[in-house]
Amino acid sequence: MAVDKEPTENKENTDIDTTATLGTLQRASFADKLAIKNLREPHKDKLPEAYYEEAWQTHRRLLLMILHSEPLRISLQSAYELCENICRFDKAKDLYLRLESELKHHIQKMAVTLNDMASRQDDFLLYLNTTWAQFCEQMTTIRNVFMELDRRYIMRSTSYPSLIALGKDLFRNHVMESRAVRERLVSNILYLIRQERDGCMIDRELVRSLLNMTVDLELYSSDFEPRFMEDTIAYYSQEGSRLINELSVPEYLQHTYKRREEEGIDRMNGYLDPRTKAPLMEAVTEQLIYVKTQEIISKGFDAMMDEQLAEPLRIFYEALNPSKELAHLRAAFADYIKRRGTDMIKDPKQDAAMVPCLLDYKAKLDNILANCFHNDTLFANVLKESFETFVNTRRNRPAELVAKFIDSKLRASSKKTGDEDVEQVLDRVLVIFRYLQGKDTFEAFYKRFLAKRLLLNRSASNDAEKNMLAKLKAECGPDFTKNMEAMFKDIEISADLTNAFKASKEYKQDSEIQMHTNVLAQGIWPSYSMPETMLPADMITYQEAYERFYTAKFKGRRLTWKNSLGSCSIKAHFPSGTKELQVSVYQTAVLLLFNHKSVMPYKEIQSATALDEKELKRVLQSLACGQYKIIKKSSAGAEIKSSDEFTYNAEFTASPYRIKINTIQQEQTVEERKETQSKVLINRQHQLEAAIVRIMKAKRKLSHAELVKEIFAQLKFPLEASEIKKRIETLIDRDYLTRDEHDNSLYIYVS
Repeated sequence: MAVDKEPTENKENTDIDTTATLGTLQRASFADKLAIKNLREPHKDKLPEAYYEEAWQTHRRLLLMILHSEPLRISLQSAYELCENICRFDKAKDLYLRLESELKHHIQKMAVTLNDMASRQDDFLLYLNTTWAQFCEQMTTIRNVFMELDRRYIMRSTSYPSLIALGKDLFRNHVMESRAVRERLVSNILYLIRQERDGCMIDRELVRSLLNMTVDLELYSSDFEPRFMEDTIAYYSQEGSRLINELSVPEYLQHTYKRREEEGIDRMNGYLDPRTKAPLMEAVTEQLIYVKTQEIISKGFDAMMDEQLAEPLRIFYEALNPSKELAHLRAAFADYIKRRGTDMIKDPKQDAAMVPCLLDYKAKLDNILANCFHNDTLFANVLKESFETFVNTRRNRPAELVAKFIDSKLRASSKKTGDEDVEQVLDRVLVIFRYLQGKDTFEAFYKRFLAKRLLLNRSASNDAEKNMLAKLKAECGPDFTKNMEAMFKDIEISADLTNAFKASKEYKQDSEIQMHTNVLAQGIWPSYSMPETMLPADMITYQEAYERFYTAKFKGRRLTWKNSLGSCSIKAHFPSGTKELQVSVYQTAVLLLFNHKSVMPYKEIQSATALDEKELKRVLQSLACGQYKIIKKSSAGAEIKSSDEFTYNAEFTASPYRIKINTIQQEQTVEERKETQSKVLINRQHQLEAAIVRIMKAKRKLSHAELVKEIFAQLKFPLEASEIKKRIETLIDRDYLTRDEHDNSLYIYVS
């Protein structure tokens, strides 16, 4: 080194060894042995000018070696200590100005070279990146040498937080000030990104390094990002317009997912600054999804829903959420549910399959809601409202069919499906039940079906029956199920009465007939208008005995016998063996006639049973034309003719011992259905009139529109405005209401 470490006024010239090697902090060898004083505190004496100038020349030579990437022949440690001494002698400002000038001069020459290369060199980006990387390393070394200057002067007395910040500022103001350099830098990076988007391999490390440079030089937000966003929008706008016509909608959505992953993960992690992620993803999604939302929906939404393509639907939802465009997807979801659902229930020919189809449809929609729309609350509300809208387009019929479906699951014939399966199905069908507006229709039909299950011993499980009632009670309240619960109570009481009867004096212990009687409370059970028949003498004797027992036990009560829903188990002896037949009372009355005759004509059977023609033909058809032909008829075909003769079938064979003879009596007849519907309508009229009177009594005076609004709010079953108007007119005629003298649409309650 060429400078003494302890400056003095009178020191003579000294020979100095300036040997040093790159990467070492080897001290200079001085000819004289000098003691280094503690100069860590500011020195009160003035630094000799010759010492300072000689020290600067040493610093300058070292600076040039560093900036030109030459081997360092001056010790970095010694240069650091020189800087420390200079700063302690209050020469930091002058040292800073000289250092700044030297750096500026070097960077200006660098700027000329780069500006010239920007217009003609193909490897400009590589050269710029190398230049910047070297400059950063050089500034780090320089900062280590002049660290004391950093601490004592630059951080305290300049606008720069460090010497490195000064270097960056000089680089930005001189090298990057060139329009040609900035334009070439940005346009070339954008070109590489476009190449990568097109599927080409690029030098990602180069792009990352250059973009980090723009961040360091505070050019990323001002120069690169705006141009990058413009380029991104243009690229994906063109790609979206092209691919929406070339690909199917599911393929297009898969492509958009891939693109969003590339931009949001690969590109962001690869070289883009984190601040770019939000606007970048918004731009990509805007061009590929938002502006194409309606087109995607019109071209492929129905097909994706029909085929349950969960992945593209999920991609579509996630891309739209939480933008305002999500409302279009919700609207499409609602429209799809209503259209497909209406198609499912509008054809009366498909009524038999309606409820299973609705269950499958609801399960499909629930699956899509969960797996594609993440159980979004707004989408869940859309599903509920849309399902409720379409399922009530046929007013009362779906409610009737839901009751019938539950009946099929609770009957003994459904045991083969397993209790757990039945429980699951009932839970699912209960969801459909919640959507029904005609719950009074459901109640009427469910009660009729329940009555037949109880009276004909058709229930698969008493626990399942009561469990279903508990579910209905939880859904609709105790008033909804009180009559049905009373029906179960009647059956239990009837069993106790039968046991009491068998223990009474009226019961004949030696009777070959074992009979069970159900005593039903009138008004709780459905009414039946089925034709009666002439019973066998033994059955009549039993009924008379039971009636004497009952009237003696309950004074003032009267029994009315309804045999239409009775059932019997009778033994039939065939040459092939004895069988136990489970039949209705009507079938029993006919079969017992063949104990006395093997052949009987139709007219004789009709006379003996006193059944009307329609019912008798049903009974004979079930016995002669069904799966088990207990009797044979003379004519061919399934039609029963009044000229037919019927013969005991001595050739009858069947594997099971117990044989159930199905009969139309156990199914819902057209007459029963009409009767049930009629009762529902009459009950609705009463409820409607009661609601009108209740509302008007509370309000005293209401316009027609206000009254109708109140009625719809209070009554849950389907209503037509015309029916409301008709009930209002009836109440006016009966002096419950009157019209205002001056305003015909204003009703007044009559006290």
